[in-house]
Amino acid sequence: MKRYLGLILLSLTACSTQTPKPTTPLHTHTLPQPSKTVVRIKQQPEDYIAWIATADHGQSVQAYKQFLKQKGLANLVPDYELLRSARDWQKCGVEPYAVPPREIWSNIVPTLGILKALVDDGIINDFEVTSAYRALSLNRCAGGADASRHVFNAALDFRIGPEQPTDLDQFNIQQAKIKLCQFWETKGQALNMGLGVYASGQIHIDSQGFRSWGPDHHYRTSICQ
Repeated sequence: MKRYLGLILLSLTACSTQTPKPTTPLHTHTLPQPSKTVVRIKQQPEDYIAWIATADHGQSVQAYKQFLKQKGLANLVPDYELLRSARDWQKCGVEPYAVPPREIWSNIVPTLGILKALVDDGIINDFEVTSAYRALSLNRCAGGADASRHVFNAALDFRIGPEQPTDLDQFNIQQAKIKLCQFWETKGQALNMGLGVYASGQIHIDSQGFRSWGPDHHYRTSICQ
């Protein structure tokens, strides 16, 4: 009898120490996660190679690069991106690239400083500058205002992520925009930073006044609200 009771107790003990099997949820939802730092290999476009080989463009580019190097801003943006004029250059009958006049070179320094801070703080990593300096005639042709900061070589437009973004890219872009607004709200005033986000997805930064705007060029449509 004692032996029979012992076997029962031993069986109960073994059952109580078994690890329960994990249950599988009926529904799982995978949220997209922001991507890690993206490093894209950029190659000079053929039209830039052809442009820099004509006239005195090469000499002007080297002088501008040397100026930026002295300011500690060399290699922040590829030459061909920094010298892009406007997306409407063909329609406006001008060259796709332009070195700004020497007398306004210094205007881009604080704006590039803002861009460098955005990169150093991890706000943006995968981006492409799409427009910088624009001559007044080109800016008018492209629909810009005469007082545009681009005319004074004090502004940059850039795009976050690839030109044809996937759903995950779109998520990462939105996350970057949120961080961009947080940067503008906390550090923008000290940097005299202007921030505009357009319907096309293009983002404008300059160092000509603490302000923010959206597609209609007013604060009411800014994403930073």
